[in-house]
Amino acid sequence: MSSFRHIFSLGPAAADARVLLWWRLLCALALLNVGLWFAMLHLGPVGSPYGEAHLALSGVYVLVCAYRSVLPRVDLERLVVVDSHLSSIFLGRAAATVAEICFALQLGLLVHQLAGHADLPGVQRAAWAIPVFMTLAQGFCWHSVLTLNHITQAVESLLWAAGFTLMAALLGLIAVNSDGWVPALAGFGIVGALAFVSYVLMVDAPMYWRRYQQGRARGQAYMPLDQGARDAWRRRVPSGSWAAWKADALWLTPYFSVGVWVSLAMVWVPGA
Repeated sequence: MSSFRHIFSLGPAAADARVLLWWRLLCALALLNVGLWFAMLHLGPVGSPYGEAHLALSGVYVLVCAYRSVLPRVDLERLVVVDSHLSSIFLGRAAATVAEICFALQLGLLVHQLAGHADLPGVQRAAWAIPVFMTLAQGFCWHSVLTLNHITQAVESLLWAAGFTLMAALLGLIAVNSDGWVPALAGFGIVGALAFVSYVLMVDAPMYWRRYQQGRARGQAYMPLDQGARDAWRRRVPSGSWAAWKADALWLTPYFSVGVWVSLAMVWVPGA
């Protein structure tokens, strides 16, 4: 607990005020999102197997995002705000792996639901390919975390983009073969999916590519997997510098806010 009291008491002389403001914002989001999930547990319209599955999967995602919001980290750089054993890169990545697979399953389940409303069994079957892309991405992410090689982190991002591209295509089929509220929701999903794909192609993957090139330029040595696992478990680099966090704060903030709200919103979609 001393680590948490210490970081709360830090001033601009010890840590950039922007880092403290950002971190406190993430903590507030964590409290809000956990509260929203519990409100939905007691008040939400969970009256179908779809809703129950979404609520359970969302619960894992919300809880892990809250944990990672309170203890933010940048995996390959071993960067942390709070220098606590709970900030272990290995622990955070393991939790994120479970949460991201749950979120990916929600996306597949959502497309399956909407395809059921549109009476498109072929699209329902294809929907389960969506989480396959995201689950495969976890392996590349772990490789990058353990070896410190950013190139496989770029591959991870591109696999997520591929999954969202497939999702947009399937939602397009649903939109043109359904009526009522389903085309509107499918259209909203298409816009969101393509916005994410655009972000990955224009911001995320290029960022990791630049970091890969910078590592090559300075002759960075990559770790064997076993050594990387020990390093990810033990090594942390506490930093209160906004310059160190700025690039990653641009994706961590919407990840822990918009991403969580999308996960929660899927609980409300009527079952087919």
